[in-house]
Amino acid sequence: MFDKKRLVLIYGGKSAEHEVSLVSAAAVLANLNSEKYDIIPVGMDKAGCFFKNDYEEMLTYKTSLPVCTDKSVQLPGLLIDGQFAIKADVVFPIAHGPLYEDGALQGLLKLADIAFVGCDVLSSALGMDKDIARRIVSQDPTIRTAQYRSLSLFATQSERHAFCQEVVAALGFPLFVKPCSLGSSVGIHKVNSMETLFAAVDDALRYDETILVEEYIEGREIELAVLENKHLGGRPQVSLPGEIRVHHPDGYYSYTTKYIDSDSTDLIAPTELNPQLVSELQRVAVDIFVRLKCKGMARVDFFVNEHAGMIYFNEINTVPGFTPISMYPKLWQVSGLAYAALLDELIDLALAHHQCRKKLVTSYQ
Repeated sequence: MFDKKRLVLIYGGKSAEHEVSLVSAAAVLANLNSEKYDIIPVGMDKAGCFFKNDYEEMLTYKTSLPVCTDKSVQLPGLLIDGQFAIKADVVFPIAHGPLYEDGALQGLLKLADIAFVGCDVLSSALGMDKDIARRIVSQDPTIRTAQYRSLSLFATQSERHAFCQEVVAALGFPLFVKPCSLGSSVGIHKVNSMETLFAAVDDALRYDETILVEEYIEGREIELAVLENKHLGGRPQVSLPGEIRVHHPDGYYSYTTKYIDSDSTDLIAPTELNPQLVSELQRVAVDIFVRLKCKGMARVDFFVNEHAGMIYFNEINTVPGFTPISMYPKLWQVSGLAYAALLDELIDLALAHHQCRKKLVTSYQ
């Protein structure tokens, strides 16, 4: 017999991706091994309040976890007198978006001196900011990215209009407008006219202080899952590639096609690609994971123009979705790693990193 690890599953939060987190959390909870872990679900509402929930009750919610119920116990915070609010060995954060995926939550967990699944503060922040991630990745001249321009929330209305005119002159239509630090396709628009571009820019700036407007890349949407090597410092593991094919009027993998009208999207895992192209995608995905100093997990997304043999890095997601249709667990399943086993590996990695941090010297004389 062995002692169970006390695991806190954190989900929800003050984010436009709140509802996605609730679905991811339900799938993770259903696949965690209760013989290995004492599982404590902690929901975060959109006001920033925290609720300790009953594990058995949460298991009855198959598709989406509630933040709280009548049985929930509200917590005064996650950090109390410098200590994590709940006695635990490891935290599994499955919250998406700013504050939870950009290093803020990770920093709090480091202050609490507790093991946590996934990337640390630096790699979370780098991965969340699409602009900064591309700048770092593109230092390798063999890795292409779409051409784009960035715009600040603090630009005046006249500056926004001038920006739109300049970007159209430089990149033409169609264009994609997206928040710089958000996921799940929230606030993303595909535009084909100046009028829709103006509206899309204003809408995207509702969600983020910086937005990107980028050129349209003709190609297939390909994703790969990367998992840190269980031997820390070893070459990360990488999955077979998956593909997203959208058959929807939106014309791209929008929030609607992901979560509302998902029947209009085919998630193909694995997908057929030229073997040499697969090897190159896997090499580049691992290189990006290492270049951004990622830990634990990440999903790396590309556009692939197979006829020209060209690949373009789109973005990296350091807290990928874990919903039943999400590519990250799906890609590992078709690559030979079951959902529950994947969770175990991620938890083991979190504990290993925590042990490494505990051995560091924190005083100097």
